[in-house]
Amino acid sequence: MSTLPTLPTCGDPATVRIELYTPGSLDACAYTCAAHTVRASAAVARAGLAAHVTGMAPDMKRSCGDVFVYPTGALGGAPADLTHPHWCNRDDCERRGRHRSRILRSDTNRPEAFIVGVALVQALHPAAEPTVRLTSVEGGAATSLVLSVGQSRVLRYRLANLLDMARAGRNGGRWA
Repeated sequence: MSTLPTLPTCGDPATVRIELYTPGSLDACAYTCAAHTVRASAAVARAGLAAHVTGMAPDMKRSCGDVFVYPTGALGGAPADLTHPHWCNRDDCERRGRHRSRILRSDTNRPEAFIVGVALVQALHPAAEPTVRLTSVEGGAATSLVLSVGQSRVLRYRLANLLDMARAGRNGGRWA
């Protein structure tokens, strides 16, 4: 388990945001001036975290050395919530009877015949395994397909193979 490293600080206005990740989770954001970005990123890496350097929104006012720790992340300082998997969105699990991740939509930025969403789900029973739920919505009707994690992994590879075959037959291997 990683811990938050000690980052350089000078109090000058921050111009860079560094996102701090543990596997599968955005855990914190650190804010630095340009002079301290490299040292801060190195400190994050030494602590076993992944650092992703990004710019800051123009209306965001932070000082070099400021850190925001997400309470639901691994660095949140609160004891691990053993009642929810780390990926659970913690939204009304008891009523639904299951944990569910955030729903990811397959938005192509083009009109499609139906909308597809994918999420991890898991029954509340302690021995239940997570599954992947694909949901398609056409008009007002929804259809779901629930796959084991193993089936989902194999499906990912099969889809990659099919997309590679489609790409190879189109424009000499390039997408149109």
